[in-house]
Amino acid sequence: MDFRRYQTADYDACLEIFKGNVPKFFMEAEQAEYSLDLKNLDDPYYVAEQDGLIVAAGGYCLNAKGVGLTWGMVRRELHGQGIGRALVQFRLARIAEDYPDQAVYIDTSQHTRPFYERMGFTAESVETDGYGPGLHKVLMKRPPVSP
Repeated sequence: MDFRRYQTADYDACLEIFKGNVPKFFMEAEQAEYSLDLKNLDDPYYVAEQDGLIVAAGGYCLNAKGVGLTWGMVRRELHGQGIGRALVQFRLARIAEDYPDQAVYIDTSQHTRPFYERMGFTAESVETDGYGPGLHKVLMKRPPVSP
């Protein structure tokens, strides 16, 4: 699997990955925000390719709280194969280089909370139905990552 910076030619593949993760991991209404974010990227965003196919995407941004992981996702049919773990580890390594003293945050759902706990994150708050009915918003934090 190879990671590289997102390019505009990756737009359709990324939207396809997003749609494949609706409704369990994303609300359909979030697609417009994701689409707009892809069209106006200012922050680092990456895709993972395997055998010529984009299998995952995700990025990060600096914000008032620290560094936030953004829009991380894996093709639904490839969940459970270590791609998500590799994507998070790749982004954490970039963050350690760019922002070594910053905590890392993620807003995620109850469905991926255990995954991020295994990656060293701890839940700080839970907002029931924070993304929509049945999809709770979980704010998680990981201490600064050393390079």
